[in-house]
Amino acid sequence: GVVLLSSPTMLARLVCALAVGSSSALQIGAPQGRRAFLSQLAAAGTLAASPLAAQAISARTGLSSPFTGEYDDKNHPGCLRSVKVVGAKLDASGRKGPPLAYVKGVDGLPAASKTCPKGQKPGLTDVWSSNGKVSVDNDGVDTITIDFTEKTNGKVGLLVGKFDEFNGQPGILFPDGNKWVKVNGGTPDRRPPNETLKAEQ
Repeated sequence: GVVLLSSPTMLARLVCALAVGSSSALQIGAPQGRRAFLSQLAAAGTLAASPLAAQAISARTGLSSPFTGEYDDKNHPGCLRSVKVVGAKLDASGRKGPPLAYVKGVDGLPAASKTCPKGQKPGLTDVWSSNGKVSVDNDGVDTITIDFTEKTNGKVGLLVGKFDEFNGQPGILFPDGNKWVKVNGGTPDRRPPNETLKAEQ
């Protein structure tokens, strides 16, 4: 069977074993043996790296995702900001992509004001929707990529936000420095009447 090496120490032991077992192959006049030994050594390195690939972290979905929830956006005070993360869909070849994010919001009541007065609920036509994907980067940071192309008529395309907990305020930090701060318990008063913010709406 195949043995996975989980530490440099185990790799070193394997190299030593190969060296002892192949000492005659390293002697001058045994090129075939030397090549075989080097092939074994390369294979050992591949096996040693395999556990690292197996440790790759998958992005979470549903309520277990740090992104699922509702937020405050300082650029649009009092307005709806909602993110819902769901499982990935299968592509044409039957493979799963990254989990999907459904993002909804209101920019103002009226929209030009960029604020939403407390107690004033938006209508369904006031709510914009954007789609995105979530992943975990090489540093283990949860990342969300949102496509704002349709919402902004092409002025803004894909924006990558990172889940940030600086200063005890969990939220989504965008490249321009703006941060959507997560609201514990959500913001039901900012949702349109009978609006459940389901993915299909």
